[in-house]
Amino acid sequence: MPRIAGRLFGLLLIEGGPFSFGELADRLQVSRGSISTNARLLDDLGLIERVAKPGDRQDYYRIAPEGLVSLFRKQVAKLRWSGEYYRSTAEQLPDHMGHAKRRLTVAATCAHKAAEGLERGLAEAEAILEEQNVA
Repeated sequence: MPRIAGRLFGLLLIEGGPFSFGELADRLQVSRGSISTNARLLDDLGLIERVAKPGDRQDYYRIAPEGLVSLFRKQVAKLRWSGEYYRSTAEQLPDHMGHAKRRLTVAATCAHKAAEGLERGLAEAEAILEEQNVA
């Protein structure tokens, strides 16, 4: 993640928002263009969200309520996809590429197990957050 995106996410994680582009640029001492670019990135990742204030034409950003859970869910999907890709690629290689097949099988196993662990950890985290009425 770019440094400005990390700083922007950190500010919104701590303070919540909503903040306008101008407020964010002033707080982080960066250009409005940099805020726009990095806010779009964080919005696309589901970590922050754009909101409107009644009677105001500006866009505001705040932390997305389920942003981190959403981000980790996307990571699980990417890991699962990667694991399947490695596995299917290994199966398609000719027998004389045994070393490559083994490396791809290792990569597939690691991706699959990492996805399982992250999925299990997320379920536990969501249960804890629900129990604490945080989510």
